[in-house]
Order: sequence, then C-alpha cells, then structure tokens
Amino acid sequence: MKQYFVKNIYGKTTFLYIVLLFLIVFFCQEAKGQFPGVPVITTPKAATMQQYGSFSTPSLPRPNIPQPIYSPGISIQERNARMIEEDMRQVERQRQMQQRQIQEALEEFEPRQGLNMDVCRSVIPMPDFTSEQGTEYFFNAFDGIHQMLTGEAPVSLKVAIFLAENAYFGNRLSYADYNNHINQVAALCDLKIKQEGLDEKDPMIRKMMLFHFMSDTFQVRLPGSEKTLTHLPITYDYNDFEGREDLSNMFVTKVMAKNSGQCHSLALYYMVMAEAMGIEAYLSTAPMHNFVKIKDNKGKWHNLELTCGAILTDHHHIQAGFIKSEALRNKIYLEPMTQQQLIADVLLDVASKYIRNHGFDKFVVECYTTALKYHPNSVRAHIFRYDYYLALALYVFERAGITSQEQVALCPQA
Repeated sequence: MKQYFVKNIYGKTTFLYIVLLFLIVFFCQEAKGQFPGVPVITTPKAATMQQYGSFSTPSLPRPNIPQPIYSPGISIQERNARMIEEDMRQVERQRQMQQRQIQEALEEFEPRQGLNMDVCRSVIPMPDFTSEQGTEYFFNAFDGIHQMLTGEAPVSLKVAIFLAENAYFGNRLSYADYNNHINQVAALCDLKIKQEGLDEKDPMIRKMMLFHFMSDTFQVRLPGSEKTLTHLPITYDYNDFEGREDLSNMFVTKVMAKNSGQCHSLALYYMVMAEAMGIEAYLSTAPMHNFVKIKDNKGKWHNLELTCGAILTDHHHIQAGFIKSEALRNKIYLEPMTQQQLIADVLLDVASKYIRNHGFDKFVVECYTTALKYHPNSVRAHIFRYDYYLALALYVFERAGITSQEQVALCPQA
C-alpha cells in the first residue's frame, strides 16, 4: 500500500530555493606559518531516529536545478533576474505536478471492499509523536524561543537559531564553538575597519564590512605578527540546496562549518553576525527567497543579496519574483521583518526540523500558530498550515479506505 504520512512532506511542498552563481570555496590562511584563523565549527550528523508515522509521503517529483546562465556582456543583476525567472517557472511546474500527484495518491490506494463507514462514523485519532525519544529537545527549543517572544527572556537571534539547530542534532552541537566563531568573525571585521583607517563608529561602514567578509576575499593582518589571514567568499552551495537529503544544508552552523550555504542560511548568518556587531539589519523575503535589508546613513534602503554578493533594488525583486501590487500593499513581500517577527520565524525552523525527525502532530500546529500570532503575514507559516492539513487529510483517507474524491463527502472527518 502506498504510504503518505511522514516527517519530510514539508520539504516536498514548501521551498524551491533560488539558485545563483558562484563556485564552492573554503576557509584558507595565507602566511609563512600556521596561525589561528576563523574557527570552523564541527556539526554532528543528524540525530538518528526511526521513522515515525504510519505512512509515507507521496514521492513528489524533484525540480531540475537550472544551470547558471553565462552570457558575456550582461550584468550580474540581469543574469540573476534570468535565473530567478527560470526558478519561478519551475515553481509553477512543480505546483502543477503536485496537484496531479495528490490525485494519483488517491487513485493508488489498494482496492478495499468499500468505504469503511465504521471508521468514518468515529473520530479518527491523529498521530502524536510528542512522547517519542528526542522530542524533548524540540520542546526545549520552543520554550526558549517563546520566552523571547513573551518578554520572559532576552531576545537573541544567535541563541534562537542555536536552539533550533541543536534540537535537530539531538543536543550535540557545541555552543562554545558556535559562539567563538561569531565573536572571532565580529572581531576580524572590527580589526579590518581599524587597519583600513575607516570610521569605527559609522554604522554603514560596519554593515558593509560584514558584507565584504561574506561576499569577497577578506584579508586582515593579525596583531603582533606579519601574518595575514585570508578568508575567501562564502559561496552558494548547489548541492542539495533545499535540504531534501540533509536538512542541515540549510543551517547557519553549516555555513560556519563549510563556508557555503543558500539564501535561507546565508541571510540568517548575516543577521546573527549583525546582532553580534551591533548592526541594524533586517531579514526580508521575496517569493521562495530570503535576503537582508539595510539602511544607509541617509535612511535609504539597500538589499544585500548574500547568495551572489550583489546589492539589488526592490524593483529587481518585484520583476524577478513576479510580485504583485497586492502583495506589496498587504506587506507580504519585501517588508523588513521586525525583531519579534524574525524570532517568531525561527519557530518555523524548529517545526521543519521536528517534522524531519518525527512527523506532523500537534507540536507542529503549536509552532506555526505561535508564529502567525506574532507574524500574521508570514507566507512560511501559512505554508506549514497547508502542509499539516494535507498530511492529515491523506492520513484520514488511508484510515477510512477512501479511494476517490466522491467518497470524501461520505466521511465527515475526511
């Protein structure tokens, strides 16, 4: 029998991340000898859990990753726009294939003697994985982040992201290594500002130095020696950029460990570092994409595209992402998130990791419901809500023996 209720249906229906140009590089040091450099944290393998739930996800088709469009004479912005346009066309093809897949899922159930009316007349118990081993890490992460939202604990994006990612790894990440990386990168940026003779108190200089660290070759002389530390640009990782095979490919700790990431992890990495450096920055979204917004000293907004090291305009995202005026008027896209909205959004990361390790149940509902309370226009939260009810519908269909759309009307819970 085809099985449908699993932990990774979220990854099948939500994100088709933007693919942009750059090659994979790594941390390197350039000197006559060995010396301490930017710390690289070690990420453990995901917690080993048995697969919970009584049936598995429909095998939704994978998208084809569009290849970079190389064409001499065009600008980075034009090249990126073409790539994003192809990405959005792929999203529409994916949506159509998903609709067909859901219909095929109904048709592929094993033939039954008929609709199980006894089941249909009863309340079908929904899955509940909250007593399973390893869920306690996710509950602790939720509690810590929720306390930030309610004012019971200091707001810290650094701590919120660590709680979410550490839960996925079964509480095996090192906070000391994580925190040390953040502090040393912040110190290197400050050191570079001094060595360049720039104004250490100028907010825009600090914002752009962090952008320089992430998007360009960064060199700084180490105090008390003639040695130079060289950090190569953080690159876009084309390998499993949606985290389908390994969800940790979308983690901030993965950026720290591998010096590569995608729009979700790179934007959050900048935000974590900005918090450590006292920089005012904001996470923002376009369809299937995250980026960072900053203000210059005259109050003008700029969009930092961390996936390719470019500075783009809202007009670029409106055109490339096919954003309509209604979405702008209702502040769905291109809006700078408040600190509270950003912390609430991390709860959705907790949910995605919980789903991958365990499955859909009431804890997922608690995560997206809480996120919507503090960020009502969150597209991600509404997608989680959709995915949850899709999973439950397929679960009920299987229990009741539903094999056609006509039978759905005969089963109240369905």
